[in-house]
Amino acid sequence: MKILHVATHGSVTRGGAVQMVRLARALASRGHRVKAVFNREKREEIEGISILEERGVEVEALPLEPMRLKNLVSFRKMVLREGFQVVHAHRDPALRFAYFSLWNTGVPLVAQRGTTYRPKGVIPFILRRGGVAGIVAVAHAVKTSLVRVGIPEGKVKVVYGSVDIHRFHPALGGTRVREEVKIPIRAPVVGMVAALVGKKGYPLFLKACQDVAAVFSGLRLLMVGAGRPSKYGKEAAPLKERAIFVGHREKVEEYMAAMDVVVCASTKGEGLTGSLREAMALGKPVVSTAVSGNPEAVIPGKTGLLVPVGDPASMARAILVILSNPCLARRLGNNGRRWASRVFPDDRRVGIMEELYRELVE
Repeated sequence: MKILHVATHGSVTRGGAVQMVRLARALASRGHRVKAVFNREKREEIEGISILEERGVEVEALPLEPMRLKNLVSFRKMVLREGFQVVHAHRDPALRFAYFSLWNTGVPLVAQRGTTYRPKGVIPFILRRGGVAGIVAVAHAVKTSLVRVGIPEGKVKVVYGSVDIHRFHPALGGTRVREEVKIPIRAPVVGMVAALVGKKGYPLFLKACQDVAAVFSGLRLLMVGAGRPSKYGKEAAPLKERAIFVGHREKVEEYMAAMDVVVCASTKGEGLTGSLREAMALGKPVVSTAVSGNPEAVIPGKTGLLVPVGDPASMARAILVILSNPCLARRLGNNGRRWASRVFPDDRRVGIMEELYRELVE
């Protein structure tokens, strides 16, 4: 098949773009012709495109602005000229652009929905229309949020994001990272992998860890993600040198391997948090807020522990339960690894997407 992905991400190595990249690469590896169009003036402005090109994915830059008729026409002509059979739009701006550009062409358009945020503006209208042939929701919670705003249930297919279960493997050790950031080899480490933005819940996490530190004096917090740590200076101050922010890291698996517990403290707007999939693949016990689709993967007492959104006291208790019980930690980690290996591998996801594309084309 000839498959075109349309994205508004500026980098292919962070956030939701990672899942788009994983899918495009896997499809290309199976012999499909795959192209990705990014919302940029020049190819040079797209960070990390070599990750796509090394697997045979073509990359093109084009400003995805619906009010620029020239670009709408240019995109439409490219799709028809090159014979793309399916166009897969990631994020709302890409969907809006592709929808109006491909109006009345008959080319199936797939919309990707990665969060439980209520769609705004013209997007609900677009999702209901026949110009969108299918909608991919990354969790059942996302599908439910769409049905609530009038999207036909049969139009939405749940396809979980994937993780490289060979890259994120329990055999990976965390010694190098502990040495790098000066964490004692036996110190308990609780970590988060998320951008330093409001919805990720860092203030709640830091507050919870103040209670954990009162029990485990050697506790260290390892926080991986782009952003300004100074935003959380008030919450981090009582933890002093225990709170370690390292910024964005490409080899995030090495930093997660150094953690004893991986936490998701998000408060809203998730789909199914990627760091949880990765932590489970690594065999790490996880604690997550019961936000969006996360309870679909974090099954209390089996693959992790769930806590209410916005409740640092409950989060502290869950972390303490795991740190205080090595047998439980090991069992949760092992169960999580088995779950991730069965539900989140790349092959499973790309197979489901191939089937969906073929149904739409036929």
